[in-house]
Amino acid sequence: MRPPFSPHGPTRRAALAGLGGLGLLCMAPASLPEPGLWRVAADFEPLRAVWLGWDEGHADFSAALVRALQPHVALKMLVRPDALPQAQAHLQAHGIGPQAVQWLATEQARYFVRDAAAFGVGPDGQRAVLGFMDNRHGMPGWCRWRWRGDTRQATACAQQVQPQPNALALDIARLGGMVGLESELALEGGALESNGQGLVIVNEALLAQRNPQLAPAAMRRLLLALPGVKRVLPMAAGLAEDPQMRATIVGPYVGWGTGGHTDQFVRFADARTVLLAWPDAEEARRHPVVKLSLQRMQANAQRLAQARTVDGKPLRVLKVPMPMLVQRPLVLSADADNHWSDQWTADDFPAREHRRQGDTVWQVAPASYLNFVVANGVVLLPDYLPHGTTARRQGQVQRVFERAFPGRELVFVDAMQANWHGGGPHCASLNEA
Repeated sequence: MRPPFSPHGPTRRAALAGLGGLGLLCMAPASLPEPGLWRVAADFEPLRAVWLGWDEGHADFSAALVRALQPHVALKMLVRPDALPQAQAHLQAHGIGPQAVQWLATEQARYFVRDAAAFGVGPDGQRAVLGFMDNRHGMPGWCRWRWRGDTRQATACAQQVQPQPNALALDIARLGGMVGLESELALEGGALESNGQGLVIVNEALLAQRNPQLAPAAMRRLLLALPGVKRVLPMAAGLAEDPQMRATIVGPYVGWGTGGHTDQFVRFADARTVLLAWPDAEEARRHPVVKLSLQRMQANAQRLAQARTVDGKPLRVLKVPMPMLVQRPLVLSADADNHWSDQWTADDFPAREHRRQGDTVWQVAPASYLNFVVANGVVLLPDYLPHGTTARRQGQVQRVFERAFPGRELVFVDAMQANWHGGGPHCASLNEA
């Protein structure tokens, strides 16, 4: 592995020798507990705080998240220094006072904060920030796919992105006064699902895309080097609605997504209970995107049925109905500004797909109830009633979540603005257990 860096010198580095495959990035003044007793926290555990990110393009959604979460958990808002006055003013205009959140200014602030890191927990309550290598959601591999057959273009594209430690993870550790740990694995926090007791779920297709230089055995070794991880459960693939970057899904249907983050389709509700996104069979007969997603989730269900916890117990799998497909027509234009989710150009696609300016495509939103947030007494879910999902369907979803999270309040929030950008409530939050 690359030699770990620590501003506190080799003594501190040696303290984590038991975490082979991890490097120590930074150290809070407190001493470390026994390294082998660290573990990756689960989302459903009691929380100290939820970290949020700020971006003016998602300002209203941020206000909705704060209103729903603030009664249940402390909130820490990451914001760029120049945007701090605007962010505070916007929340105040929505009736949210400046004391509702702890404001943390950093130039590294981003909206989808989940992808920056995960939290580790020590036996005495110490916290660690676990960062992964950042290669901009697998850009080097995407470049090779995008320019397949054109070695010069593929190489030039890939060379623009050099994998490096996630800068926001470093800042979260610094701002929180926590240990910072770095993995050699290129991954995002939204693509790692932990039950808090040594079992993690990953998407093997996404993992391979993010780490094309690594053999499967090497990726597995690095996953098992994460704090407390003893067993890895790989899923076959994510939802078809969640392709990598801007891409064709099938035929005229396109999407903008992560390439299969686990927080879109498979989540732990407790150490043994797994929620799995489940497309409707009748919709699958009518729509090719839903059909593809159903096939993928069926393959994932087979793997979950055979899986066991670290102590050998079978998993309890609850199928969560998918919202009804959300799609919109878009006309490809040479003048498109790709900062906006509803502006696309033929140049977004490989030449081999023969897209032309003026063509109409159908963008499918990566809409999923699985992109929820658990924060102590509340479960915050995306609301799809305003976008065509029937009350009957969402009622079915509510009953599944009442069974999975007994005693917790369920709150639905419209997340479509984030969906069109490949995200959702979970993507826009980071749980500090």
